[in-house]
Amino acid sequence: MSFLVSIIIPCYNNRSFIREAIESALDLTYPNVEIIVIDDGSQDDSLEIVRRFGDKIRWETGSNQGAPTARNRGIALAQGKYIKFLDGDDILLPDSIERQVLQAGKLTDNLQAIIYGDAMRIDRQGNLLPNYPLQPLQATIDPIEQILSNCPLTSCPLHQKTYLAAIGGFDPTLTRGQEHDLHLRLVLSGVTFIHDPHPVYYYREYNDPDRISNRGYTQKSALVDYETIDRQIQLIQQYTDTDLTPQVSSILAQRLWRYGRSVLRSGAATEANLYFRKARQLAANSCVVGQTPYPILVRLFGTEFAEFLFSGVKSLSKMLGY
Repeated sequence: MSFLVSIIIPCYNNRSFIREAIESALDLTYPNVEIIVIDDGSQDDSLEIVRRFGDKIRWETGSNQGAPTARNRGIALAQGKYIKFLDGDDILLPDSIERQVLQAGKLTDNLQAIIYGDAMRIDRQGNLLPNYPLQPLQATIDPIEQILSNCPLTSCPLHQKTYLAAIGGFDPTLTRGQEHDLHLRLVLSGVTFIHDPHPVYYYREYNDPDRISNRGYTQKSALVDYETIDRQIQLIQQYTDTDLTPQVSSILAQRLWRYGRSVLRSGAATEANLYFRKARQLAANSCVVGQTPYPILVRLFGTEFAEFLFSGVKSLSKMLGY
């Protein structure tokens, strides 16, 4: 049986790439797809480009509410058993859906599972960038630990609509890391992520103020990632009804430390110290992350002066060609 796959494309000011994204969904080797484009209040001519595809796709437009809300609207409209999310500046590989549907069909009926593949990173012009392949789930690794340390990008999984509906889809209140939250909640609800080591799509990396991943920290947003991780801790404890494992504590502590360093470099020292303090509470012996000699500098001088000194060492090394 050829199950319908709904491809949901949120679009916000993607005039340079939305045509290519939609065409990649139209050119798939898997024939039974529907393409749903949700324009999230674009202020360029993205919507005009979308309209030109006529009845080859379904589309809606509305006020700007963010990608999670746009994706959730797409889920509500979707008629397929399976759902593939595709951002308006990315590109699906031709055999991606066919391969993932085939792999999903091999799963046993009593297993709640999602097949996910790999992303190929490209720049604005479509040139390949260095990639960071995902690691398959090891039988000895806790699923929560795995999804926290090795979370797939948004378009890597082939989702089942029923699983997404059961957890309420994306959380529209989150301004960063929405796919991390979604995938964690799926794992906590009992869904297993199964890695198929095969490229699924081209993920475009470039600097643009409209991209969430490119936005730096401001005084107002400095605690966004702190609050996100605090939410993850609460979710894990709520679903498991137990304390965090040492491995999960270490993963979250190191993530807090990395975020804290970024916040500190943005000039929000008070907020950065909240990240560092929380990281030490979670895993005091393993939370400090950074290239040598940064950990030593932290022990000797504290976080703020260590960051200042380490930045100076990096600049000097760059000047000397090291």
